[in-house]
Amino acid sequence: MRVFVLGAGGYLGGAIAARLARTGHEVHGLVRSDMGAAALAARGVRPVPGDIHQHAGYAAALRNADIVVHAAAAPGPEAAVVDRAALEAVREGVTDGRVRRVLYTSGVWVYGDTRGRVVDENTPLTEPLPLVNWRIAHEEAALALAPRGASVAVFQPSIVYGGTQGLLSSLFASAHQRKTVTWPGTGDQVWGLVHIEDLAEAYRIAAERPDPGQGHPRSERFILNDGSEQTAREIAEAVAGATGVTAQSWPREDVLAKLGPYGEALLASQRVTAAKARRELGWTPQHVSFATEVDELYREWLAARGGATP
Repeated sequence: MRVFVLGAGGYLGGAIAARLARTGHEVHGLVRSDMGAAALAARGVRPVPGDIHQHAGYAAALRNADIVVHAAAAPGPEAAVVDRAALEAVREGVTDGRVRRVLYTSGVWVYGDTRGRVVDENTPLTEPLPLVNWRIAHEEAALALAPRGASVAVFQPSIVYGGTQGLLSSLFASAHQRKTVTWPGTGDQVWGLVHIEDLAEAYRIAAERPDPGQGHPRSERFILNDGSEQTAREIAEAVAGATGVTAQSWPREDVLAKLGPYGEALLASQRVTAAKARRELGWTPQHVSFATEVDELYREWLAARGGATP
């Protein structure tokens, strides 16, 4: 199949694009820089230079795709703006092109602090974390593409780890730069996790999933989570043990003062289940415990950064 990936130069989009290319699909990826284009080409992805806000520059490639993967992201206030631009481009591809499958990336923070409850895709999205409250309307906009003829899967991954990017990789970086690792607040909050390669595999499965039949597009959500339910403190202490540094608490008030809504997200506790993805997609995560694999993850992180040591 022909696949177009929005955000192919990013952490999630790059891994998804590479996985689909490795399994024989013709993958085109939107990328902003020459360096990013070269990196995509090295992974078997055909780079499409452009800016996500300038639809005309990549509209032809997107509209000629069978599947569009939206994994574009931006930090801070730009997040909602970039996501809206991507959704507009996808809608054009469904309405005026041949796109008949859309894989949209959201996240589990739309469920907010679950306060010890285990939530799934049937849980109402009534208390999202403030950082991502805009995502609820955007998920609905993505799901609304189904009546236009495209099957839509909204993926809600937990905190993604693996490689040199993402929140947990920043803990390895902290060990190098500051010789310490911190957990936010008391550290008792559960951080749901999913490995980047397991996430990419879920998208591959969804891309290759047989259609339900002409005129019956699917419209569904899938939580992606490895089921480990480790606390922020356990994760930080695992990193400290692997890197040979100390671990300590970062007081709640300091977290909120410095990080604002992002800090509030790090202080939230979430218990979620990926039973639906396991059951309906046949998705089976190969990485099920960050703490158990932390030594290997650290070696991979070091190798990718040239082998530097703390």
